[in-house]
Amino acid sequence: MARVRRIAVRIQSATIRNFRGIDTLKVEFDNVTTLLGPNGAGKSTILRALDWFFNGDKGRFADADINQHAGESDLVQVSVTFADLTVRDREILTRKYAPESAETFTAWRSWNGQDDKFTGKGVAFASFENVRSAVSAADKKAALQEVGRQYPDLDIPKWTNQTNTFTAMDEWEANHPEFLSDADVSDTHFFGFQGGGRLSGVFDYVFVPADLRAEEEVSDSRSSVVGRILALAVDREGASAEIDQLKSRYSRDVEEIIERTLRGQLSGLATSATEAITAFAPGYELKLSAVTPDLKVPALSVAAEFGDGKTFTSVDRQGHGLQRTLLIAASKLLAEQGSKAITDHSMVLAIEEPELFQHPTQARVFARVLRAMASGTDAQVQVAYATHSPYFIEPRYFDQIRLVRRRGPSKTISVSTASLESVSLRLAGHVAQSALVSRWDQVCLKNLPDAFFAETVVLVEGDHDKAIIEGAAHRDRPLEYDGIVVSSAQGKGKLSVPHAILAELSIPTLCVFDNDSGCGDRMRQDGKDEEKIEQAERSVRRENRELCRYLEIPEEDYPSGIVSDTVCVTPDTIESVVNVEWPDWAATRDKIIDDGRGTGGKNAATYLLASEECATDPPGFIRDLVVAARQLCEAVTESTLGSSQPGTSMPTRNAADIGAPR
Repeated sequence: MARVRRIAVRIQSATIRNFRGIDTLKVEFDNVTTLLGPNGAGKSTILRALDWFFNGDKGRFADADINQHAGESDLVQVSVTFADLTVRDREILTRKYAPESAETFTAWRSWNGQDDKFTGKGVAFASFENVRSAVSAADKKAALQEVGRQYPDLDIPKWTNQTNTFTAMDEWEANHPEFLSDADVSDTHFFGFQGGGRLSGVFDYVFVPADLRAEEEVSDSRSSVVGRILALAVDREGASAEIDQLKSRYSRDVEEIIERTLRGQLSGLATSATEAITAFAPGYELKLSAVTPDLKVPALSVAAEFGDGKTFTSVDRQGHGLQRTLLIAASKLLAEQGSKAITDHSMVLAIEEPELFQHPTQARVFARVLRAMASGTDAQVQVAYATHSPYFIEPRYFDQIRLVRRRGPSKTISVSTASLESVSLRLAGHVAQSALVSRWDQVCLKNLPDAFFAETVVLVEGDHDKAIIEGAAHRDRPLEYDGIVVSSAQGKGKLSVPHAILAELSIPTLCVFDNDSGCGDRMRQDGKDEEKIEQAERSVRRENRELCRYLEIPEEDYPSGIVSDTVCVTPDTIESVVNVEWPDWAATRDKIIDDGRGTGGKNAATYLLASEECATDPPGFIRDLVVAARQLCEAVTESTLGSSQPGTSMPTRNAADIGAPR
């Protein structure tokens, strides 16, 4: 599965400390980064921490955003590492921060309760850092004088004022690379992403929150999405120049009108008044003159309205779904205009719950559009979103998922990933590497989107197994109520790939497969010749043993029963078990078909109805399998709460035990 090489700088990772519920958390970013996890896990906190890093007001930080467990001396800090630096990026950052030998650049923003600082990883003359970090201008001057005394032969710059001196220090470092070492350099103006910051306009971070701000984002302001689009796409200099000329003409015309109509009248009135005043205060006179009024022309701005072909109204009068559509479309346009205006301009579009207020069909379209924005060899946009919808998960790109959860009594936020390398390593020796890459695109992954949202997954071979298990569980309590999802891999030989992905994401999984021990007997009943039967049986035994090795259970030709907490093996097939142990199920299925509510043969929907509606409860293996799934989920829940760890509490049951009471 090829991954896109980008032509513009991108976020490689972010480390967040003491922001809201996060103690310390590092998150890797991809072209598309999909944040998953239950409500309250911390997905939105990650996006909002980055929003503060890029767009937060200077010198302001809400107390509510400080981690409650942080000490008074602990910093709130967000650091971002950028990769794929272009030539232009290096020119802006200078050799001090992005030398040719550096593949990445890291900047961080910190808040200590009073000071808001931007710092960058670079190279510097260590003694100059004492000057830069000093608080007052007098302290900086004294620190620089001390450096001069320490190094009298190095022609250290003399203090003039802060701006000129810091520029001279930068030039000195550029000319003396042999004296430089790695350093964390504080320079808020240099690293700022807004206003006059050197990185402003090179990299944009656009955040679309779940709480709509469409009216704000379509206003013509420097921080809004529409304002940024206008700044990149519309040249207002010509219009502004003509307005200035209009103001000049206005002033001249007003002065001419005053001269022609008022000056004589005011002069005569002033003379009469002076004569009256002289009678009481000799030596004083009165002067009257017209004041030319200033033409106060507001700054040229642009208003946005939305129309349906008949009428145009303000954005805030549109439905929430349309407002979000407008914001995302505007963000896409911002990315396009940015790439036209600046060859290697980059942007991250971060969206909180992109599925919000969207019709399912429209949600699917959104998902495709967002992925398309971040794809292609000329992609200059990264997309990151926190979602609860499987529409926004492309299982082939499982490595772009970041599963966010809270663990342990302290509810520490953690992130799990399944990289291509880690999944391949887990499958090494079990799935041929030549076949592995193509499997990312196969049907074995098609049901994974729902599984990624589960607390526990029951991974089965096919849709018929899924239907019987779900229907049997539904008689008591649907598995979804416990956060359990049954996912089918579409074949025994395809179980290992989705299992490896789920394992790397730390999603507890109960793997269920058939041992197909009755394969030979069924083939004999169908009149197959003995040679083909022997080949099929050898293939079944080989596949069973391979799965045993992969799942790390005792290797057998025909494993059977509840083998461990995480592995259940069906004696023969699930249909044969149901027919033997649950005869009323077959009668129920036949009645459903006769009533016209089901379909004959192997049909998952019919199997589901029969399992739900059968007059008797499932005995034996099916019952044990459902119990095993619930117990695994309960063990994981207890582990998450910190009271215990999932272990081997599930008793092992063999084929001889099937049907026996527990």
